Amino acid sequence: MKHPLNENLRTQLCVLPAKHGDCIIVKTFDSQSNVFTIVIDGGPAGTFEDVLKKELKIIPRINLMILTHIDSDHIGGLIKFIKYPLFNPKYVEKYWFNSKNIKFTTIGDDISSGQAKTFEELLIARGDIKDKWAEDIFVGSKAKMPEGISIEIVSPSQEILEDLYKNWPDLSEEYQQKLQDLNISAASSSQLSRGTLPDLVKADDTPDKTIRQDIFNSSSIAFVLRTFDMSVLFLGDAHPHFIEETLASKGYSVDNKLTVDFVKISHHGSKNNTTNALLDIIECDKFVISTNGGNSKHTHPDRETIARIIHHPERVNSEYRKKRTIYLNHPLSGVELKAGQFFHPADLTDGNWELIDNTQILKNE
Repeated sequence: MKHPLNENLRTQLCVLPAKHGDCIIVKTFDSQSNVFTIVIDGGPAGTFEDVLKKELKIIPRINLMILTHIDSDHIGGLIKFIKYPLFNPKYVEKYWFNSKNIKFTTIGDDISSGQAKTFEELLIARGDIKDKWAEDIFVGSKAKMPEGISIEIVSPSQEILEDLYKNWPDLSEEYQQKLQDLNISAASSSQLSRGTLPDLVKADDTPDKTIRQDIFNSSSIAFVLRTFDMSVLFLGDAHPHFIEETLASKGYSVDNKLTVDFVKISHHGSKNNTTNALLDIIECDKFVISTNGGNSKHTHPDRETIARIIHHPERVNSEYRKKRTIYLNHPLSGVELKAGQFFHPADLTDGNWELIDNTQILKNE
């Protein structure tokens, strides 16, 4: 869809090469042709120096900064950004980050906080966040956006946030440890022996953990962004069963699919975060996986996820009518060095699809 005021104003989705994490910049325009910039996550710590700092230098203002959840491969680069000596708090207009401790009171201008975590402490100390802080972001929250831009929250629920906050202090040591980047020193074994893509899609796709067992990823902010010329489902690291439930509650089904231009696949392509049932209720042919292959604890993407994106039941029923594209934001060779070979050129002979690697800038054609 063309912008009503200027057909040359096009939304740009920048999926930065954020190592094994997520760092995304959306550059779009409102109905008055005003630029509107969203930064979603910051990747692991090294992402800031490697790529994010350079990108931020050419952005006059961040209208909305979203931290989807507190995993180190999403929060690390933003911590570095806030700690950067030249950080100017006026540069960020609005923050979305589900925080246990940062809550504003009606008593003066003081911030009521408990024992804040690193990011919370930095924002309190440097962020100038009064009147910039959105209270808890969950399904049902009303996201106030400029005319011509809308956001629909699809994760988490208020109940999941309550569970997150109950466990916040107990799990802090785990996440302090995760703030260290971990490297893989040797190539991982191939995933091709797991089976062909058409066979893998028939295997059980039940995630290893339930929503409540995976509370930090389940608390991930996920949302549909709609602009004049692009719609994107950003899944963060959200749990697939919760996204299925939320979309069903909004009336989406195999007969009434959620239609978007792009899907940013959850949790870097982990087989535990993408199910056939979820894909069956989404109408989309462009899927983005953000990862360099993973770290020494977790490698992504999984071959099973590729199989589901290409051969989930509703797509088979459609007889692969439309060509489907999977985008990687790192070179395939580097991803497979860490995650193992999850793709073979012979896979392309079935399913009407393509894999495009090392791609960071995406626009609608």
